[in-house]
Amino acid sequence: MALTGLAHDLRDQLIEIERGVAVRFGEGPAVLRLVGPDRVEALNRVVSQDVRTLPAGEGRLALLLAPKGQFRALMAVVAGSEELWLLAPPGREETLRAGLGRYLAFSKSSLEPAGPGAVPVLVLGPRWTEVAAAAGAAVDVLAAGGCSVTGPPGADVRWFGQTLQGVPGALARCSTDVAAAGIELLARSLGACPAGTAAVELARIRVGFPAWGRELTDTVLPAEVGIEQAAISYTKGCYVGQETVARMKTYGHPNRCLVGVRQTDGADAMPELPIPLVAVGAEKPRGTLTSLASHPDLGGVGLALVRRELVAAGTRLRGDGRTFEIAPLPLW
Repeated sequence: MALTGLAHDLRDQLIEIERGVAVRFGEGPAVLRLVGPDRVEALNRVVSQDVRTLPAGEGRLALLLAPKGQFRALMAVVAGSEELWLLAPPGREETLRAGLGRYLAFSKSSLEPAGPGAVPVLVLGPRWTEVAAAAGAAVDVLAAGGCSVTGPPGADVRWFGQTLQGVPGALARCSTDVAAAGIELLARSLGACPAGTAAVELARIRVGFPAWGRELTDTVLPAEVGIEQAAISYTKGCYVGQETVARMKTYGHPNRCLVGVRQTDGADAMPELPIPLVAVGAEKPRGTLTSLASHPDLGGVGLALVRRELVAAGTRLRGDGRTFEIAPLPLW
């Protein structure tokens, strides 16, 4: 049973995620396990990241792309001693499994669940290292995006230095409810604030990290959302979609860019997304609002994909009876 209560208001939660430490019980990336003698080569042929050069215990973001370079899946790849751990955003485990499965079907590797019944605990904020260290995790390994195990067999906690939220932190994947409650109690004893879904989403929007299903859809190229530096290797050689990615890096630029926006007027209720955006004074849509949330002090804040000629801070856009202004990232 979760011990977390949300006595702290949203403002407090955001401050802790940005400057301290916050804990989110029961929510975090899904984890898959890739095993088999050719697991490294099989995955390396498919994803955008260089898996072959990934040191044991470390991790990197990676993308599965369409042959023409559009987004298909986001994951973190972590090298274990006998497996590759694959982390997917919450709710995307089966989509990732299906997307990779078609390419791995004829390899000598298999993709399987990391284990039933595990309870995720997200530890977010720059002081996450204090919680991980107090639990006995190897903080230097986690800081490299890797994996560390604490606790006795049967009640162990597998830590991953990945949040898939664009903010500092780690995922504690606990084998039992009791182990998860212990991690949460430890975090709370070190001053961690409980964080709700709204706070985690606002923290992601603040830094402009693209979310699968929002900014990352099957029409989007990685360079359009600014994730290519973290998730793509330009030296590894062939993978699915590599030709388009390399050509854009060498000869072109994205026609759209991901920007932060602040709502300046219009309705307070959260609309159904995405929303086409038109530059104020124009008629033709030149962008799309992909994420929107309500900040306790700033009101509506969000992310939008807009044509590159409109990305200057202060540009005003309208859609769904609302007006937005492009603002620098981070948004506050």
